Amino acid sequence: MQFSALQLAWMQELGIDKPWIPGGAAPAVIQPQARVAVNPAPDVAQRPPTPQPAAGSLGAGSFVQAGAIAHAQLGGAAQRSATANASSTKKSSDVAAEKPLDTVAAAAQAATLEELAATIAQCNACGLCKEREQVVVGQGVMQPAIMVVGEGPGDQEDRQGLPFVGRSGMLLDNMLSSIGSSRTTDVYAANIVKCRPPGNRNPRPAEITACRPFLMRQIELVRPFSILALGRFAAQTLLGAEAQLTEMRDKPYSVEQAGLNIPVVVSYHPAYLLRRPADKAAAWRDLQRARLISKGL
Repeated sequence: MQFSALQLAWMQELGIDKPWIPGGAAPAVIQPQARVAVNPAPDVAQRPPTPQPAAGSLGAGSFVQAGAIAHAQLGGAAQRSATANASSTKKSSDVAAEKPLDTVAAAAQAATLEELAATIAQCNACGLCKEREQVVVGQGVMQPAIMVVGEGPGDQEDRQGLPFVGRSGMLLDNMLSSIGSSRTTDVYAANIVKCRPPGNRNPRPAEITACRPFLMRQIELVRPFSILALGRFAAQTLLGAEAQLTEMRDKPYSVEQAGLNIPVVVSYHPAYLLRRPADKAAAWRDLQRARLISKGL
């Protein structure tokens, strides 16, 4: 069994001296062909097998350094694939003054991610539109191996119009790099609510209910092979459950949407892991499950 320098550094940070990999296979680098994030994708079931580079192809260097480089590279092509978050955003005061949007009907009418982003930018179905700077729709590639779903934008996400930036975003990129994935190759990232809750508080039930149709339509358009739900609110929203995160981890789930049956892995949010680094070992096991599921194993 062989591991790349990046994977060994990640496991060393977690204190894993003798890593156990589910299924007895070493982590494989997943590098499917990147797709333009605005075109409809073919059926997931018809996607050709993902080519597997040789072991160690992630390159040398520390885990943090590699993740930081990958995170910095998102400022170019990946930002252009963020589904026009900033360009389609109206002023919050203008949006809030209009009649509340029927998000179920509006989401169903969006035929592309650009149309969905434009609709979200005009949404005033809940009070979050009054204080946000930008809507945060999503970022990544179409028909990804993994769609990462978090809870809601934070301060930096609100400023940049992109999901998972700042310290938690860098940690997420590091985590994805440890299994050979990234937002520029085989990942799409989004949140259950598209506007920042004030003070980074948890999204409220009414806000989640109003925004959920956008997320589910987003899943239909992106057509991921698997979903990694990060945090309790993301898992509960996707699965329609009320259980705690610790009760949902390590259990098989799936989401049925528009004829798709998409496996779901539940894990900790990167922001939580920054506060509780001891749980990184559990997150590593979740990542291994997500990696295997995204390969159809």
